[in-house]
Amino acid sequence: MTQVNRKPPFALEDWIVEPEFNQLTRGNATHRVEPKVMSVLLRLASQAQHVVSKDEILRAVWPGTFVTEDALTRCISVLRHILEDDLRNPRFIKTVPKVGYCLLIAARTLETAPTDLPAPDSPKPLEERQHPSPHSPSAETAPAAPPTVQGSDKRVIRILIGTVALSLTLAAGIVLWVVHTPRAKSTPPTIRTFQLTTEAGEQSRPAFSPDGKRLAFVWAKDDGSRQHIYIKEMGGESLLRLTDLPDSEYSPAWSPDGKKIAFLSSSDAGLGLYVASLSAPPSVRKIYVPGEIKRWEEGALSWSPDGKSFALVDHVGAQASSSIYLINVETLRARELTTPPPGWEGDIDPVFSSDGTKIAFLRVTEGWNADVYWLPTSGGEPHQITHDDKKMNGIAWSSDNQSIVFSSDRAGQDALWKVSLKGGAPERMPVGSEDATQPAISLNGNNLAFVQGSAVFGILRVSASTNASRETRESLIVSSTAQDSAPSISPDGARFAFQSWRSGSRQIWLSSIDGHTLRQLTELDGVISGSGSPSWSPDGGQILFDARIYGHAHIFVIAVDGGNPKQLTFGDVNDIVPRWSADGHSIYFRSNRSDRWQLWKLPVQGGTPQAVTSDDGIVGYESPDGKWLYFARGDESNGIWRMPASGGEAVRILDQPMAGYWGYWAVTPSGICFLDQRQSTPSISIYDPVSQKTTVIAKLNRLPPLFSGLTALEGGREFLISNKYDAGSHISIAQGVF
Repeated sequence: MTQVNRKPPFALEDWIVEPEFNQLTRGNATHRVEPKVMSVLLRLASQAQHVVSKDEILRAVWPGTFVTEDALTRCISVLRHILEDDLRNPRFIKTVPKVGYCLLIAARTLETAPTDLPAPDSPKPLEERQHPSPHSPSAETAPAAPPTVQGSDKRVIRILIGTVALSLTLAAGIVLWVVHTPRAKSTPPTIRTFQLTTEAGEQSRPAFSPDGKRLAFVWAKDDGSRQHIYIKEMGGESLLRLTDLPDSEYSPAWSPDGKKIAFLSSSDAGLGLYVASLSAPPSVRKIYVPGEIKRWEEGALSWSPDGKSFALVDHVGAQASSSIYLINVETLRARELTTPPPGWEGDIDPVFSSDGTKIAFLRVTEGWNADVYWLPTSGGEPHQITHDDKKMNGIAWSSDNQSIVFSSDRAGQDALWKVSLKGGAPERMPVGSEDATQPAISLNGNNLAFVQGSAVFGILRVSASTNASRETRESLIVSSTAQDSAPSISPDGARFAFQSWRSGSRQIWLSSIDGHTLRQLTELDGVISGSGSPSWSPDGGQILFDARIYGHAHIFVIAVDGGNPKQLTFGDVNDIVPRWSADGHSIYFRSNRSDRWQLWKLPVQGGTPQAVTSDDGIVGYESPDGKWLYFARGDESNGIWRMPASGGEAVRILDQPMAGYWGYWAVTPSGICFLDQRQSTPSISIYDPVSQKTTVIAKLNRLPPLFSGLTALEGGREFLISNKYDAGSHISIAQGVF
């Protein structure tokens, strides 16, 4: 029989810890935690009442993976919140500055889990439920015979008896005084937090039904299939899939009566705004065709409380920015409600207030950087109520419509904040303090939902296969929980640059090709921040990158040995994703400086940028001889285009990579290598522009994360590619916050 390494339950004072089920229980309250949080607690419990260093915990919980101390801090924060532990006067976990942590309570082992605890995910067998608890009288062993008391021991016992009697008298008096004394202030309500969804994969975009009894959300399973909308009863376990459509689904929005859900969908057949009826028989119908997908995964649809309008994020015509449109439910006529400033990314994530008089939204300067705005539903000038220009991911109205809850990294990590509609300094919420995004609040204010997730990111080295099966040879060079991505190889193949959040903000890092030597290249956290999209120069001496300055993205260059970066582009516009020309004398970059996205070119030594494409363009590469220019598109278009480097008509030559994967290709002397999703499994293929033939050269074990990217080593038979695994996000519920 196979021996199972079980982790038995144990007690910390009145808390029961069940490692097998990743849960902590006290009385009738059960809190489920992430496996990493439980692993941290187990490491501390194994050395209870002793200080455990941060390094030891990091090595034990995240073996072989680089993670920042923020990951450990978040786990400790979750435990403290559940255990109701005071940081300044801890009862359970004490912080030893610059060293580690100490569990102050010795763990008391339980041979079996107490039977009066709530069952985990499935009912226990009848025989297990009927087994007596180790704490019940029937489970106790008979007490041993009492020892004989002699001499002075009798005097000690008499003193003890008298002391106990006096203590009981005093206690009774205190109880009577407490009962008959009026309380000056009521005890604040206890906040209860629990994990509502526990399924494998990524659950996101929670939306409460009007009565607060159900939650709709988007679920992307870990099998790589398309994401769909599901409904879960609060307090229940069963899941209901909203539709049987094969398309990817986004942004669920409930009708005011709770009988329908509107959502957005994308498929090979096109885009659509759909309405699904929940009453029998269920039905789904397409009622509107949006102009373009514009950050639907970040929230793009809201249904007005009177049921007469939708607020939709759309991107129409040649304009560069997305706007909020008000769509009449009956006539389906759209009215543009917001107009972002020229050069801005646009407006996203509209949310109606519960009285229907206002719409809150995020106005994005570039990338994730945004601020919170609101405007009357009838129209008018937007009111800005935050002024951070920081990364944001989700907003929600408070039930009284007097404040807005939002997720931001304004203090370093994604966390939940609240700001008054009148403005002022945002306040940090008492929950959702670590890696919390996408808040949603029930209409009665009883429940706050938010998303928490994690993943391991890294850079893979992929070698093209030499056999007919095309099975790939992969080796992980660097990995962390800090979003390592966008590799760019040096000309000699000895090093590569990549972007990472390892230092707490996005910076450019350098690594040896084996990953053994790493060095942070940029240290921009002040006026200039958010360094990304590195590109190594052909002569090997410099690296291009984009960064954010005064609310806009621009192109910078820095020496490989370090030093102060030099800014190359300017203006109240956004310039992103730079690439070198073949001779290293010019750079290509994506810019909206003409009020729409195009590919632009600029001499490295300075001059006036010139538009290269008439339509969108991103990741511009010249052919090795400098005669041709290849580029992808950053919108919802698949493929790669080619045009003469001296100017001329652009022609699409490939229908891969897919939209959103615009960084997964490279130009080599052998042809164009690209991420190919037409195969049964994600692959790397090579396209020969002369013969116009495509050949699969490597099969990947998983689909890489969106955007970027891939870089080819010399010869085009080995590649560095962004990687993401062990990804998961779940929806938590907090009660008693408001």
